[in-house]
Amino acid sequence: MCNWYGYILVVISAVFFGASSIVCKFTYATGLAPVPVLLMQGVLSCAISWGWVLVTNQAAGISRSLLLPMLAQGIIGSFLTSLLFFIALDEMGASLTTLLVFSYPAFVLVYNAIFVGRNVTPVEKIVLVMAFLGIVFCVDLPQLGLSHMSTKGILLALGAAITYAFMNINGERLLAEVALPVVTAWTQTLSLMMLVAIYQPVWMLDVSLSWQQLGLLATGGGTLLIPIMIYMAGLKRIGAGIASILSTAEIPITLFLAWLLLGETLSLLQVAGGMLIMLSVMVLYYYRME
Repeated sequence: MCNWYGYILVVISAVFFGASSIVCKFTYATGLAPVPVLLMQGVLSCAISWGWVLVTNQAAGISRSLLLPMLAQGIIGSFLTSLLFFIALDEMGASLTTLLVFSYPAFVLVYNAIFVGRNVTPVEKIVLVMAFLGIVFCVDLPQLGLSHMSTKGILLALGAAITYAFMNINGERLLAEVALPVVTAWTQTLSLMMLVAIYQPVWMLDVSLSWQQLGLLATGGGTLLIPIMIYMAGLKRIGAGIASILSTAEIPITLFLAWLLLGETLSLLQVAGGMLIMLSVMVLYYYRME
């Protein structure tokens, strides 16, 4: 019973993650641009994450040895990933953006091979080929720049996949020594501070928001953090390997919601590319479980 509960929690988190990009697209449709949306949702996310720290009664301090990794997690991991992802969503559909960002496990392998010097196993080489072939199919590489797809959006989404891969690798080190609520709170805070420093949002004092926009922003902020809490609760019950495989449910869920609510469609080639990316993630984590 406990295992089934864990499975359900991970799938629910995938639904929330998939819904977050849809909510973001609806928010853009009201006239708000990516940066204001990211700033306002960032404030809400910070409030929720620090509330999580208080509710769980965690010590908020971090050791000096972890200051640099935490800064990297906030600036490279959270800030860059969020900024690239939000702008990519503005440039193209939620379906294609999600597919490309979900190729991040392949970049984790590349990172470990180049910077850590870890040998890539034969199975991992197959996974890399599957993932990058999936990317080629998704962006329709022969037609890149000639079709309706945004080259800028594609590059931004792939950039988000690369920084998200770093966020996962760096996050493993932090989570080995610091509780998840504390890592999340500091990461969100540093990301927001970076946004404020770069964009100096004094102009936001003059922004007038409708009730619809406020509702979408609140929903978007919630869907950025609540899934993490649900996912971690499921992970504790069923383990990281199975949880990672189940989390690939985010791909078909996002595609279905984007088709149902946004009217987005993908070509057969892009669907094939998405299936390759999804399969590469499943094979990778299944292989690691053995």
